[in-house]
Amino acid sequence: MSFADDIKRFAAKTSKAHDEITRGTTIALFNAVINDTPVDTGRARGNWQTTVGQPATNQIERDGASASIAEAITNTPMGAGQETMLANNLPYIVDLENGTSKQAPQGMVHRNVDRFQRLIDEQARKNRV
Repeated sequence: MSFADDIKRFAAKTSKAHDEITRGTTIALFNAVINDTPVDTGRARGNWQTTVGQPATNQIERDGASASIAEAITNTPMGAGQETMLANNLPYIVDLENGTSKQAPQGMVHRNVDRFQRLIDEQARKNRV
């Protein structure tokens, strides 16, 4: 074992941890936004779409959080440096974000973005090198 080999192993572990922290934080943030979306029919929760590189531009016919959360997990890549996007194109989603629902008077996105550092810290603790 050489010092160079030790450095290579450490670099590989660090890179893997960074990728896992990035992916875990993204999924945690998206799940929190989806779950904080107010429920009437479930359509608003169901219309959250996770994509890489380009945001979704359409509305979809699905209700409830489970499919949106599953999609967030499936579509969030392993690896830092890729733009993973969460979009909801329902015409009333901005109204919900601005607090028109008593279920989510602080909105969904702003509230969770404010907790972003905590989500990162939680993932960093889980993926210590």
